[in-house]
Formats: sequence, C-alpha cells, structure tokens
Amino acid sequence: MDIVWHGLGSFSITGKPVAAEVTLVTDPYDNAVGLRFPRTLSASVVAMSNQSEWTSNGEAVAGQGDRKTPFLVEHAGEYEVAGIAVRGIAGEKKDGTAHTIFRIMLEGIKIAYLGSIDRKLTNEEIEALGNIDILILPVGGGAVLDAKTASSVVSQVEPRLIIPSHYDVKGVKEKFADVEVFCKEMACPREDQNKLKIKKSALPAEDMQLVVLARA
Repeated sequence: MDIVWHGLGSFSITGKPVAAEVTLVTDPYDNAVGLRFPRTLSASVVAMSNQSEWTSNGEAVAGQGDRKTPFLVEHAGEYEVAGIAVRGIAGEKKDGTAHTIFRIMLEGIKIAYLGSIDRKLTNEEIEALGNIDILILPVGGGAVLDAKTASSVVSQVEPRLIIPSHYDVKGVKEKFADVEVFCKEMACPREDQNKLKIKKSALPAEDMQLVVLARA
C-alpha cells in the first residue's frame, strides 16, 4: 500500500487488493484554500468528510479503470468498491456541522481517517472504528484538532502507525501550527517520508510510530 499526502486532509491511498491497482482519495480541496490541488489524480473511490472548500472538490478527481468518475462516499454507511471497503461513521463538529469519519480497509490494513474533526471521539465512534492499524488525523489547531487534543485522540484509538494532517505548509491560507508541535506532544519514534509504502506484515508490532509525509 502507498499513501501520499496532497495537503490539508487530502491523501491518495493506493493498493492492489486483487488484480488491478486501486486508489481512494480523501477530501479533495478547492484551490481557494491557497494550495493547488493535483490535476492528474484518478481514483475508484473519493471519501469526503463534509461539505466545504477543504473537502468536497470531488470533480477534480478522475475515474479509475472502467469508472468514468469515482464512487463518492460522503455519509454513514458501508461500501465496497473495487476491493476497497469503506465504512462512513456519522458525527458532528463542535459547531454542529455534519461530519463523517471513515474506516477504510485495503490490503488487510485498517485505516481510520478523521477528516477535519475538531474534538475527541465519542465512545460510539471508537467502537465503530474498531481495531485500527493506521490513524490519519488533523493536528494543526484552529478549525481542527490541536496537537494536545490530537494526542488524546491517538490514545483513544491506539493505532500502530500515525499520520498527521492539516498542519502548516507554504501557501495554505488557514492558520495552522507547525507539525513539530504535534511531534513533540507525541514523543514517539518518527519517520519523515515523501510517500509511505507499507505492507501489513511491516506495521509496527509494539511501539506506535509517527510518519510525517511531505506534500506531493
């Protein structure tokens, strides 16, 4: 499995569950956020956690394989497309805005994608996520989790590997903290990578690991 970060909460998660390679893209953003969204992304599935310029530019992602357009997952429910299993779990942000978090299964690896959540998880959400290998969560503060609260959410989920999102990068208009604030809060083994390549057998067995991705 390969995981690539495009900025904010947008990731490409690519694997080969059967014969063909498939991709899921999370929260494609509008260029109005200050970053230029990649023009050449294609996917079988696009998961969008809410409706905003940060998350819902689904038209920017082309279809993959026989699909002219990706399958959009925006709400609660269970879906399986091209070997990618997705569970949408409904919730709200602090201000009552509708928000969906996702449990994604690909190549036997279980991923929790929290979108632009700005609060700790409820017991019901933790139960719905279940056992998680990789946790992708926002850490930059402001309209999303800050480093301290994000650290608490990590303790709630207890993943094997953590990937932060929504932190300060050149060009983004939203004011976020530097990722180093979260890294110091976590104080766990860290790797900096351009792209995460991971197999289920290579997931950390004991200590949690933090992977900071460069924006592609």
